[in-house]
Amino acid sequence: MRGVLWFGASAVLLAVACGGSSSSSSCVGTSSPLCTGSGRCVALAACASESDVSTAFATAEDGDTIAFAAGTYEFDNELALGTANGVTVIGPASGQVTLDFHGQQAATEGLFAQSVQNLTFQGFTVLDTPQNGIKALSVTGLTFRDVTVTWTALDATDGAYGLYPVQSSQVLIEGCTISGAADSGVYVGQSQQIVVRNNTVHDNVSGIEIENSFYADVHDNTAHDNTAGILVFALPGLQQDTGHDVRVYNNQIINNNTKNFAMNGDIVSIVPAGTGFFVMANKNVEIFGNTISGNQTAAAGIISYATSQLSFNDPAYYEWPSSISLHDNTYTGNGTLPDARSQVGLLLATGMGMYPDMHVPDVMWDGFVDPSLPAGTNPLTLCIHEPTASAVCNMHFDKIDMNNPNVSAMVCDPAPFMCTLPALAAVTWAGLSP
Repeated sequence: MRGVLWFGASAVLLAVACGGSSSSSSCVGTSSPLCTGSGRCVALAACASESDVSTAFATAEDGDTIAFAAGTYEFDNELALGTANGVTVIGPASGQVTLDFHGQQAATEGLFAQSVQNLTFQGFTVLDTPQNGIKALSVTGLTFRDVTVTWTALDATDGAYGLYPVQSSQVLIEGCTISGAADSGVYVGQSQQIVVRNNTVHDNVSGIEIENSFYADVHDNTAHDNTAGILVFALPGLQQDTGHDVRVYNNQIINNNTKNFAMNGDIVSIVPAGTGFFVMANKNVEIFGNTISGNQTAAAGIISYATSQLSFNDPAYYEWPSSISLHDNTYTGNGTLPDARSQVGLLLATGMGMYPDMHVPDVMWDGFVDPSLPAGTNPLTLCIHEPTASAVCNMHFDKIDMNNPNVSAMVCDPAPFMCTLPALAAVTWAGLSP
């Protein structure tokens, strides 16, 4: 967890509106067409100072709407919301309001909220935060809608996460655009009851990442030109162990071939450019109806944490994927030029001459198995029905000496995976609209 800089408010918002700050009273008002709730309206004109805006965040009351007028607002510090519930932070559209953090000197997030309920961010752009764009910690009832987070450098100096809800529940992310994140554009971690829909993520290391989370629907998104399109991870050492009940469907996962620019040591720094989708160490995951195209290293993978070759000390962590269903996805033009700058990509590149159709198989399992399970052809219950895939292969990374790759260990045979799992239920909660 990262530290948080909370801004003190020397005067209540009324004093600000009446001229209690250095800006004129016309810069902070009480009326905006964007304010439609029953709480107070805090209307910020384009002339509002950083002090005006940070005071509005810190002193928000239950049900308040903080409404930005069109314009660009520059910040040296983080905008941290106070303890109010039911707050809406809104602009007329993400293309009309820019919260610019390129000169930020203190704190770690652009916007931050913690331990509140029913929080909405809508209709604005967050630009060039030194670290994360918007972080929400332990929030119940969280909506991001028509929010853009972007960085311009496209290197490891960019912030790690664009939209960053963690340890939260009832999380809706829709209609957002994220680019330039040095880890993940949309990251949802250690959370539950999650819907990520109708977003566009591009030029990030990972477009969308669901990590150690329960009950998530990721659908109708476009993930293009990232290092990796969509990842469903479970990692050791976190407060919420493992991940389960995740559906990934009807997404466009296309041309994710951007060079990996994550910081060294970050888990996603080992992901090869050209990765479409993979699931690691989760259970009860259903992937269907996606278009997976033009990803030069690999289209879809099912892997254990063992593939990372990283050690861990977490007795509650289960490092194997189980009960994974891949079905009825569309694959075209994947696996034609694996990223040899990564260890996994280099391993895949060594076998190009032996793969069906001379490119990396569209669907791969790493072959690592929980040694405590009974022996069998499909001990982890991986069910794969992919008529358009070039091949379904057990890559048998468990049998490869990484210093002397032996690609002949690979077995391409869909028969062991011809099983069916029950369809997972749609994720919903009271108040979630279709």
